[in-house]
Amino acid sequence: MALFQIPQPDAMDELAKKMNDQFITQLGASPIESEDAPKLCAADLRYARMLQCKRLRSKGVTRSVTYQPDDPHVSGVSWKMDHDARYVTRLPFTYVNTKRDFSIGGRINKSFDSKEIFYSCIVWLRGQQPDASYSCPNCGGATTLGNLTEGCQFCGTRFIADDLYPKVVNYYTLPAAQNLLKRLKPFAIAGAVAMAAFGLIYNCKDILAGLASGGFLSVIGWLFYAAIAAACGAFLGYIVGAFSIFGEVIVRAIASIPTIIKYGTAKRRLPNFMRRYSPDFSSDRFVGKLISMLHIIVYTENEEIDNCALYCGKSIGDDLSDIIDMSYNGTVDVKKCWEQGGYLYIDLDMDMDVVSCKDRKISHGSKTFRMTVCRSASAPEDYGFNVKAIQCRHCGGSFDATKEKRCPFCSTEYSMKDYDWVVLDFQKK
Repeated sequence: MALFQIPQPDAMDELAKKMNDQFITQLGASPIESEDAPKLCAADLRYARMLQCKRLRSKGVTRSVTYQPDDPHVSGVSWKMDHDARYVTRLPFTYVNTKRDFSIGGRINKSFDSKEIFYSCIVWLRGQQPDASYSCPNCGGATTLGNLTEGCQFCGTRFIADDLYPKVVNYYTLPAAQNLLKRLKPFAIAGAVAMAAFGLIYNCKDILAGLASGGFLSVIGWLFYAAIAAACGAFLGYIVGAFSIFGEVIVRAIASIPTIIKYGTAKRRLPNFMRRYSPDFSSDRFVGKLISMLHIIVYTENEEIDNCALYCGKSIGDDLSDIIDMSYNGTVDVKKCWEQGGYLYIDLDMDMDVVSCKDRKISHGSKTFRMTVCRSASAPEDYGFNVKAIQCRHCGGSFDATKEKRCPFCSTEYSMKDYDWVVLDFQKK
């Protein structure tokens, strides 16, 4: 594992925009039904896609999503996100025309067409150094990252070394304002038609009288006046449309205030709490991880949730079994953070746009999910790759600890919360 030097900030912004465009292309080439996830996907994101694919198949639903970059091509970097001693995060965006189709039995049941802003959360990890000291997550033995890629000399824990940063840890879309002229055009046409029709109807008797007497010049005159009325109507339509759009912007701005407040509170509260235990804590990367965890839990079938490595709570029931698609809408509300008995706890709400399928009918709406997440206060830092195989302490069997929390051979539980975040409580509000 060679040392990876991250680019300078300006070069990183350009690279982030290129990676975002590459990721959009990869999504188009790797639909959810495909066995191959986009190469830029982080491990949790790949796993969530696989679970969603199983859910769609169980419901007999085919999901087709295309992201077509808008013309003219508009892209950028949203804002400077976390930039600390360990992680560097960028949130590049691209304006796209999105088309989502959900089909049952070969027929489209629900379709969504919209102009959106496509965001991908891209994370770099500083200094992925093979000689960095590390404690094996399975047995605690002191070793180095380079040694662990070959397998822990004490217990055999192995790591996947090709899942290195930079990676897309999460992506989502938010509605974008349509082209102003395109939005005003229907108002102008409606105004022109209405005023012209009013003028013709108002002068209908004179027009008919002119036709009856053969006065075609008078009719042409009335048509000229109708054209003037149409022009005035188009202008008034533009004015009405402009005020309508302005009012919509004001309403959206007011409606977004709670979201902005929640996001600002989370950005302040999370680092203030976590950096006492993890000085290099990245709140943006943490939110990306929460979104992936939420997807994994929602798409895990109820009969399998007891063995979900990320979930240590009570049975959820069938409330989630109808959800076939979700997207983050930008809102995370941190309620409470505390430390108890050597473990860290965070209680929070996440708002998601949800597509559900029940009785072969597809519906769309917004849902709020409440989660309590937990992690050991002394958990080692994530150095940018994932544990792929654990050697069971009890029987020696090997299994994937990122997907199972119990050894499939002897049922011994692997306590993931000692090394990473898990969900202790989960409910749909």
